[in-house]
Amino acid sequence: MENVVNLLNEKDLLDRVIPIKQLNENCFKYLEQTSKDLLTHKIIFAIAKITREKFGPVKLSEIDKEIFANNDKSKQDLIRLTIEKSLLKCSIVEKLRYSVKDVRYILTGYRFQKIRSLDSFRGDRKETLSDVFEIPKSFWPIPDDYFILKAKRFGLDETRKKINFDYDKNFIPRGKYENLIKFYEDKINDIQKKIETRFKEIDIIIGEVA
Repeated sequence: MENVVNLLNEKDLLDRVIPIKQLNENCFKYLEQTSKDLLTHKIIFAIAKITREKFGPVKLSEIDKEIFANNDKSKQDLIRLTIEKSLLKCSIVEKLRYSVKDVRYILTGYRFQKIRSLDSFRGDRKETLSDVFEIPKSFWPIPDDYFILKAKRFGLDETRKKINFDYDKNFIPRGKYENLIKFYEDKINDIQKKIETRFKEIDIIIGEVA
């Protein structure tokens, strides 16, 4: 896959995390633990890590530096050939051309399921062979704003619990208690609306895999 593109935005990146991509056995093998020492596996995780750090597609030189800790042209050629002969064909990695001399790479997904294609008299069908494999969440391209909003919501919720506890112990008069609870619930609801507006689907996924 090769396209001339503009810089990817927040939604473009999140849209790569949300779906579960199906991969045939011969492609899924690049993700498995048994392949962790192979260059294909290292490239996948290098792209994921750098994409999270810079919040965008990565160059060959950046992948080279992450894997080999140098800037060796021969190593970059090896990485490029490995990507083109395997990861591009499997649609695990996408090649983006920003200009004639500016080519970058990005993962097409972060959640994968192994399948087997079967031929039968009823037509082609797919057999699911595994649970979902996920690139570690620490490598997902999720904006810092999401985690900031979640942290704020957690802090406000803990404060609300403390207010309820103090009220039950008769430390806070009823009128003061009602004003405090309304103040904090309004703030919690406001933050929750922001999360649902920008990060609803990813918030559901994070909750499922936490």
